[in-house]
Amino acid sequence: MPTLARADAPYFYRGYDYGNQALFDPLYVLLNRGFDVVVLRPGDRNIFTHAYGPGARNVLDNLAHPIASISEHGWWKFTRQELLPLSFAPGTQRWVPNYSLHLLGGGSTFTMLREWAVAHDVPVPALVAGATLLGSAFINETIENKGKRGVNVDCIADVYVFDLGGMLLFSFDAVNRFFSEEVVLLNWSLQPTFILPSFDLENQADNIAARWQIPAMAPLSLFAYGGLSHLGGLSYRFDGGYALTVGVGRRATRLKSTASRDVANPVIFGNTAAAFVDRDGSLVTSFQVSDLPDRLVHVNLYPNAFWHTNPGFGAFALIDMQGRPTLGVSVAHLPGLGGGWQ
Repeated sequence: MPTLARADAPYFYRGYDYGNQALFDPLYVLLNRGFDVVVLRPGDRNIFTHAYGPGARNVLDNLAHPIASISEHGWWKFTRQELLPLSFAPGTQRWVPNYSLHLLGGGSTFTMLREWAVAHDVPVPALVAGATLLGSAFINETIENKGKRGVNVDCIADVYVFDLGGMLLFSFDAVNRFFSEEVVLLNWSLQPTFILPSFDLENQADNIAARWQIPAMAPLSLFAYGGLSHLGGLSYRFDGGYALTVGVGRRATRLKSTASRDVANPVIFGNTAAAFVDRDGSLVTSFQVSDLPDRLVHVNLYPNAFWHTNPGFGAFALIDMQGRPTLGVSVAHLPGLGGGWQ
């Protein structure tokens, strides 16, 4: 009989004061997980002026009537595109982020949030973790809905099957142990920053990395990465806890609504390659190059990456294909409250 995960089991949250773990808390998750899709909405990145009402109402309506929405959309289409890996045509592989980001990423983040709450003496850790995760999911689905009115089965699969399913799955010790010791899941989200003077939100993304040590080839591991970028590659662990990871793949650049009735948002991708340095699993720096007009070079240096200050400071730089930079800073334990200049 599987046992429920202990509230104090440090599977994912280690409380490091360096790297992206120095930023991790519910606000960090909310900004990265709830608003990552804003990056794909050029000209609409101010989260304080976004019109949430119409999208929220449509998402709630579909969540309240899931059977009717799926029936209108088509049960077989819903099953092969959202639930099972049976659809591979461009724009129909919605099961990929459902498994990687919602089930595994969401589940491991649920445990990590619960561990953060325990470490900071926050009452009812599971409730805090669940509310943060589902609140982020609702915000994300609302923004993806883009104010449209109609059938939205994506939010039904995301929330009811994969978000809640991930929370349930990672409520068991055996699952948390496997994904923290065998196939290691790592939250490598970015450093959300409000850009001045527009207060647009930039440099946010909910990213999940996975490493599996190749038998008889330690310290070499296979690497996979999901989020706004999908990468595959290799990771090499050095003495002292540092690891260098490289990967190639595709990076999302735009959401393109193609449906007149259903809420459908196929994603446009470009080629990308990235290198990461982490220390004990906490990401300290990343460098990414993409063939995207607004994201040619993207660099993140996390708080206390290679030198220690109190509080720790991080920074990011984003350069587009015309050479125009966007720069920002972050402060440990205050994600999203740094300043940026464009």
